[in-house]
Amino acid sequence: MDPLDVAGEFLPIILVDLNASWIKMLSRGVPMSFPGQTIIAWRDLPSSENGMYLVRRGMVRLSYISPGGKERVLFYVGQGTLFHEIPMLHKTRDYLFTCMEPTEAIFLPKKLITPDFVRQHPELILNMYEALGVKMRILYSSLCGEYSFDSFANVCRVLYSMHLFNRVKGEVVPRLARQELAAFLGIHRSSLHKALTRLHDEGVIGAYSKKKLPIHDAAALLQYASGF
Repeated sequence: MDPLDVAGEFLPIILVDLNASWIKMLSRGVPMSFPGQTIIAWRDLPSSENGMYLVRRGMVRLSYISPGGKERVLFYVGQGTLFHEIPMLHKTRDYLFTCMEPTEAIFLPKKLITPDFVRQHPELILNMYEALGVKMRILYSSLCGEYSFDSFANVCRVLYSMHLFNRVKGEVVPRLARQELAAFLGIHRSSLHKALTRLHDEGVIGAYSKKKLPIHDAAALLQYASGF
């Protein structure tokens, strides 16, 4: 069963290995390293070329910048996943990419994607197409969630997503500090604190941290996440 169909609409917020097949292009790209909190901008592209990146290690946050300058976090890109492909295909400065931790990536210039490349590697183009579909689905689900659920339910939805997708050796590892989680949800830190405290006091979860999230009652968390 496709993990994206587990529990229906729940989707990962940190995308990992969506484009792992692109690693075969390693020798045709430019290795790049970015310190944590680096903002990847147009001027950072090698020789000012347009292109996209494949994350080899680390995590990058994708945000949208409104005309008024307000930042809205959309999702996170981890190991084995492409980013910057949308600005590569359609030039725009509305997107912001921030390295959440030291990140290593391979820069793949747009000029690499020629008609010959498409004919030789149709599986890679199909993979990129399918990955863009996953990202579109995440954005749609996030938009619907903002209008369909209150802040408490949306907190529960993200925590349940972590329960499904953010597992390392059987334990849930959020990888997002509380401040970052609040920014992703578009809520104040005090609202997040209230939601986490309520879930903790009811015995649904343990103490939330960037490195660990004990979930004691996944069924109750799912019920809250569903708006009940």
